[in-house]
Amino acid sequence: MKLIKDDLIHGNRYQIPTRKCLPTGLFQCYVEANHLDLLASNTKFIQGSGIGFSQVEANNSAVGEWIERYAASHQDIQDLVFATETDLNNQNKSYLPVETFIPFHSEQYCSSFPYQEWNTQDKISWVEGQNLLNQESVWIPAFAVHLPHNTDWDQKKNYTLQTSTGISAGKNLDDAIIGGFLECAERNAFAEFWYRQDKWIHHVPMFNQEAVLSSFQNPKIKHLFNNARVQIKLFDLSPISPIETHVVVLYFPYKGQLFQSMGCATRFNREESIIKACLEAYQGIEYAIGLSQKPEDWIENKVGFKAINSFDKHFAFYNRFPQYRKKSPILQAALLEGSFFPTNEMSQTKIHSWEDVNKLNLSHILVVPLSTEDVQSQGYEVVRVIVPNWNLLTGVHTQPFLKNLRAQLRENLFTTYPHPFP
Repeated sequence: MKLIKDDLIHGNRYQIPTRKCLPTGLFQCYVEANHLDLLASNTKFIQGSGIGFSQVEANNSAVGEWIERYAASHQDIQDLVFATETDLNNQNKSYLPVETFIPFHSEQYCSSFPYQEWNTQDKISWVEGQNLLNQESVWIPAFAVHLPHNTDWDQKKNYTLQTSTGISAGKNLDDAIIGGFLECAERNAFAEFWYRQDKWIHHVPMFNQEAVLSSFQNPKIKHLFNNARVQIKLFDLSPISPIETHVVVLYFPYKGQLFQSMGCATRFNREESIIKACLEAYQGIEYAIGLSQKPEDWIENKVGFKAINSFDKHFAFYNRFPQYRKKSPILQAALLEGSFFPTNEMSQTKIHSWEDVNKLNLSHILVVPLSTEDVQSQGYEVVRVIVPNWNLLTGVHTQPFLKNLRAQLRENLFTTYPHPFP
């Protein structure tokens, strides 16, 4: 593998030392850069991290993540149209209704809710994208594309918490699009798994390390799972996702406490999905240890967990307060030693290539190119991929994205305790 260009990152780079609980032959890298507002970014500071089976892999992963965030933080006013939905109709511009991109259920709005309800006469900023399924142009609210988005261009109205899901870098547009789409599929499946875990825990196959090692011959899988210094549980989300999706929950000892990490991945190939999910769980070890060094009052155990307002705090929650692991059927199962294979296994028909994506019966796969000239000079293309009506995850526990779960009347979703997604 060739080391990719990183001239754009003018900040620091660190090779992260390997903890003794990690397998040999794994490498990690962290990059950061400040004062990016001087380069017309909407933010000042961006970081990226990566893990791989070589230092080059780890470096490329970290740089790629940084590049994604950098490109998404740029907005050119010349690319935007400022209009109401009525204006777009009058201009014969094809668009998707703004409501499509707001993930809150109508019942979530209350006097203390920090986001504004959409009004059809609101004038906002729009950016042009493409629906890959019919190759047609479509205008998309800019707040659903750029990260961070400048709300000054939406009359200072804020309709939702933004996420990075679907922002992807690749060596060409096709690679970037596929990566962004798979990330959307991953979040969609994990959100369904977490919020309906009382149901899915009885239908999702769960492998302990011994079961993984006896079921798969891939040398990378064996290398990752043949590690007595950690406890790993692999969840196969085949009953939920039409694309191979796996969750790895990993426990490791640190300073007399059993710490938790997790990873999730979606790939067209089953073994690649497992490898990526496990790599992310190993990458989370350093992340978990770092968060444990924060002050005691950084994360608070209060009624309703209102202070859990970032992905950092979500990831740290079950390490700071391990007593709550028993409240989650998923985390309870992860702590058990055995495997579980349901007798009446549910499974969705899988697609195993990008060429088969039409079999998913989706109406839209939206793509907006985000590459700036300086990003392209590094040999990258960056896009935002959006799949309307698929689930997203938020880092603010009291403001979960519930609309696309389409909960039934009196259905009890698992919303009391925070998700552990990093």
